[in-house]
Amino acid sequence: MMVLVSAGPAIAAPADTYGEVKRVLILQSFGSDFAPYNALSSSFRTELTRTLGEPLAFLEVSVQGASSTGSAIDDALTTYLIALNAESRPDLVVVIGGVAARWMQSHRDPVFSDTPVLFAGVDQRLIPTAELRPHDATVPAANDVPAVVDTILRVLPQTENVAVLIGHSPLERYWRAEFDRELEPYQGRVRLLWWDDLPAPEILAHAAELPPRSAILYVLFLVDAANVPQGGRSVLTDLHEVASAPIFGLFDTQLGDGVVGGPMMPVETLSRLSVTAAANVLRGGPPAERRFQPVQQGPPVFDWRELRRWRIPESSLPAGSIVRYRPQSPWVQYRWPILGGLLTIAVLAGLVAALLLQRAHRRVAQREVRALSRRLLTASEDERRWLARELHDDLAQRLARLAIDAARLERGDAMTVAGVDLAAMRSEIVSMSSEVHALSHRLHPSLLDNLGLEAALRAEAERFADSETIDVGVRIDELRAKPSPDAALCLYRIAQEALRNVARHARAERVEISLQMTNGGCQREVRDDGVGFDPARLRPGASLGHASMRERVRLVGGRLTIRNVPHRGTAVVAWVPLQGGGA
Repeated sequence: MMVLVSAGPAIAAPADTYGEVKRVLILQSFGSDFAPYNALSSSFRTELTRTLGEPLAFLEVSVQGASSTGSAIDDALTTYLIALNAESRPDLVVVIGGVAARWMQSHRDPVFSDTPVLFAGVDQRLIPTAELRPHDATVPAANDVPAVVDTILRVLPQTENVAVLIGHSPLERYWRAEFDRELEPYQGRVRLLWWDDLPAPEILAHAAELPPRSAILYVLFLVDAANVPQGGRSVLTDLHEVASAPIFGLFDTQLGDGVVGGPMMPVETLSRLSVTAAANVLRGGPPAERRFQPVQQGPPVFDWRELRRWRIPESSLPAGSIVRYRPQSPWVQYRWPILGGLLTIAVLAGLVAALLLQRAHRRVAQREVRALSRRLLTASEDERRWLARELHDDLAQRLARLAIDAARLERGDAMTVAGVDLAAMRSEIVSMSSEVHALSHRLHPSLLDNLGLEAALRAEAERFADSETIDVGVRIDELRAKPSPDAALCLYRIAQEALRNVARHARAERVEISLQMTNGGCQREVRDDGVGFDPARLRPGASLGHASMRERVRLVGGRLTIRNVPHRGTAVVAWVPLQGGGA
């Protein structure tokens, strides 16, 4: 069998930037494609480069075939490594696997007598502990095949046959003898079927025809009985396709490739500790930090798909077992789309609720507007009826009487003239003139147009004081800017309505009227010291008055506030912008 020599990728850099590049020689037991050593080697190279943070040059050599001292392959490999060491001496030699460990034990002195050696992931039984040098490092593995068999019998208690799949290389023959001795206590419990003397095709045929209540223990399959290398993962894949019994393994790198599971050797842990030890050697750290206790097999790990395939209930698994490759629940798998959909639904529901609420508010507002419109229309009709009564029942009859008196004077006879009281006629004309003026003022205050808001409010206060037994106080500040005609009329009418409410309902002793500029507008306040009112018990007339005041203010873009304290009076505050504004 030929010696396989492969140079790994060297990460080089200019010498003036990084200094001399450190060299790491990896001695593989088999080629770079042989599991599980390939996973350990690949992870080790990547993580060591990242940990050191400096360029490294890797060289990888396989010692497969150099199985006996003095053979041609063994001599050729030794000669090659001596020449390699003389040309570019490595800073560290990393030994991976039992074959490489055995070779190093037999050939170290002539080749690497002064070079630090790291035994990485080598079973503790194959590390020459007594021959280690002070600068050497170890990351041993403690493989426990009986623990795996115990797991098989626990999860499959009806098992009667355990087929042990192990290869035919010198290393595997060594392990065949070791495991045969370690599994001897199980001979009365199960029948062990050793397949180390079979070529790969026959092994697959036997795996497909195992009797019921059987299991397969996949230990190591590097070379079959026909001396054909079988280290790749394809062997396990082919075995999984044809096997009539569940497969159990030793290394966690096999999980996901067809093994059911069990207590497995954590290859990633071996790689990580090997990186730590190698970095310590290359940095010149203390020897105590480069030798580790044997790495034990981890807690039982199982493939959920294989459990389902072989109908193994999870209740039969050892305590603390880990189940992987379990399909995610719909919630876990689609939680973000689900949450996004729920959020969208919530937003849309909120929008719909807001629209429905707005619609309800709009309907209430429309009903209130219609009610207000009816009340305003009724108030307008009431005002017209009042005007009609005033004109027909009072002014029209008084004018008719005056017309009769005027006709008598026009005839001029003594008797007729004697019956006319000229002083009463004159007094009647004066009274009618005053009432027509008051009626005209009620319809529209000409004083507001002619002299402005201040004068109109003072005149209204005087009229109120003359007609009521309530003291009136007026405080009007000088307005630096005049409100618009609509705003002035709004404030005036609200003052009129507020004073009418005081006269009708407040039972007040004093009322105060104020006018001032504030917040960029004009504010008018009517405050009394009367009994106040309960908003819930307002009569329709008073409610209509408040509604009409609010509507007037709204139309000019202002604000109306009615502050009421029962038994302590009421304040009606109206604010309007100086230029007015529609709602």
